[in-house]
Amino acid sequence: MFDLGPLQLILFLLFLVVLGWGIRAWRSRREVVQVHVDLGLITPIGVQVRAHDLLEAGKYADAVKLIRKESQVSRREAEDVAKALQAGQVLPDFPMPWEGDLSTRVRKLVSSGRLKEAVFLVRSHENMSQSEAEAFVDSQLREPGT
Repeated sequence: MFDLGPLQLILFLLFLVVLGWGIRAWRSRREVVQVHVDLGLITPIGVQVRAHDLLEAGKYADAVKLIRKESQVSRREAEDVAKALQAGQVLPDFPMPWEGDLSTRVRKLVSSGRLKEAVFLVRSHENMSQSEAEAFVDSQLREPGT
């Protein structure tokens, strides 16, 4: 048909087999590539407060479920967040463009009855201890214009 000798036919068939293996390996490798960007344990402040309340009530599993559902993270990451909250840490909030400065946001939270969330917000954004954040929130309540 192509007027190939036995050696040329064997080499041609070997070439086709190697080409097939290469294409198969490329396709399988191409499907496995995943991009994972680790954002650390960024968790919305509201979720942290509700999870902290559950942890204080001794409901660790419920706190992990809440974190997983609300933050859309893996179970392992949700457990890491829960452990950090149990240890008294406050995690960073999602970077968002907010209206007003931190004081304005704290006053709004306190006026709507969310004092604990205000303290968590201050601790997260200013890297303060619990007592420092509470003092900051208290100072915002005493300032005129509240």
